[in-house]
Amino acid sequence: MRQITKDIEITIDGNAVGFRLTKLDAFSGVMLLRLLMRLENLRECHPEQAQAQPKDLTLLDLVSSLSEEELRSVMTSVLNHTAVLLPAGPHPVMTGGEWGYPELEHDTPSCMKLLLEEIAWSLSGFFGAGQSGAGSTPAPSSP
Repeated sequence: MRQITKDIEITIDGNAVGFRLTKLDAFSGVMLLRLLMRLENLRECHPEQAQAQPKDLTLLDLVSSLSEEELRSVMTSVLNHTAVLLPAGPHPVMTGGEWGYPELEHDTPSCMKLLLEEIAWSLSGFFGAGQSGAGSTPAPSSP
């Protein structure tokens, strides 16, 4: 049976907080793959820039290459597939464009951790055993 959820913990203000990631739906996954392919194509078209950077793409390369609109779309999609694990049960981090867990609204580092974990996990099956699909990014871990 295919596993589409994964529980992780990240540290927020010194406390371990549990989150449940749900793999991205097919449309969101394909959108990310297209962004990765575009980034790889840019590197191939500008080899002088690629030589100054490591050969393998990283998830941070992907995030830094996105326009503001693309980044908002990717982050919203990822956070719509993420729930915080509360004593009463899982609660969505975002629903549509609205925060369901407002504690993260102004917590950029935690949102970035969730973003990178979700992308690496959702796309790992496309790129061989355990790879994130964005080069040599290490397997997701809980900081």
